[in-house]
Amino acid sequence: MQHNQIPFGARQLRPCTMIEQPTSQQAPNTGVRFVDFEAFCAAYRQRQDALSLIKQLNQMTKAVQRHRGMSMTLLAGSSLFQGDFGVLQHQVERRLASLEVFAAQTGLLSARDKENLHNAWHTIRADWQGDDVIDNFELHSHFVEQLQAMIAGLAKLLERPISVVVAAAIGIQLPDEDASAYPKMFKQIELLNFAARQVTVMVEQVARIRGLSTYAAAKGFCDYHHDRKLRYAISTARASNAKLRHQAERLESVLAGSLPSLSMIKTYELKLMFLLNTVESDVLSGMTIAANSHHLFKLATETIDVYLKVVDDAMDLVSRWNDEDLEGWLCLVDAMRP
Repeated sequence: MQHNQIPFGARQLRPCTMIEQPTSQQAPNTGVRFVDFEAFCAAYRQRQDALSLIKQLNQMTKAVQRHRGMSMTLLAGSSLFQGDFGVLQHQVERRLASLEVFAAQTGLLSARDKENLHNAWHTIRADWQGDDVIDNFELHSHFVEQLQAMIAGLAKLLERPISVVVAAAIGIQLPDEDASAYPKMFKQIELLNFAARQVTVMVEQVARIRGLSTYAAAKGFCDYHHDRKLRYAISTARASNAKLRHQAERLESVLAGSLPSLSMIKTYELKLMFLLNTVESDVLSGMTIAANSHHLFKLATETIDVYLKVVDDAMDLVSRWNDEDLEGWLCLVDAMRP
């Protein structure tokens, strides 16, 4: 394997071994550059905070999506979710407060992002009972888009392993990876793009179908505006599902079993297809809707929860990779001793 050239003045590092005996020409060197460890530990903490924030934003998105579906059903005149809705609204308030404090302490969200979080929720919450249902739908959907943009931005920060970032910053050369293995950085980039973008987009498409179809079922018919929105959401969900399945199968091979929940995407595809077919054949039939709104809400939620578990598990895997990177960094020794 051909090694990369080491820039003049850079230090070449190699992994430590269990036992290494000093020779007469190579005296032990116990000195360390404290600033190198400060840089690495700061980057490590920032990534762990980013992973935690992604999980919090993911749960906030889930809650807002449920709030949209339940509030639309209530606006249809149904009392189906009356009790659950009050509890959910209180949980959203608590999640928002936690997000605002956590974001302020970590500095990982911009002032504009924090302001958008606050304003979007309070716009939704204010006198929602008097909202037109389409306005209610669009306000929630805009808030979800903002949350997903924050998740994608944080995921972008995590794409390069910590050791690669810090090594470049302080001018050292890392050991070469096994040439026969798929590079770890590429795995990390693919996984983060899949979990923080592709899967979250799919979740929102199914959540929109949940809200619109549950509202229509509660009303007993589907008007023109909701019909158009539902048909578009179903069309995009079918297209996204095909791409998602293909990428999940690829990642199963690349990750070699490190993310077991990936297989659940294919397992639950039948439930997703059943949901989409039910909405098309009943809710969009142009006739009186026979489907039960609670059944549609529950069916969609089961599929959404599977996708969200994949996202959480993916972030846990990236966290484990960060820990491995930390351990690998601590096991590096200077190959060019004075």
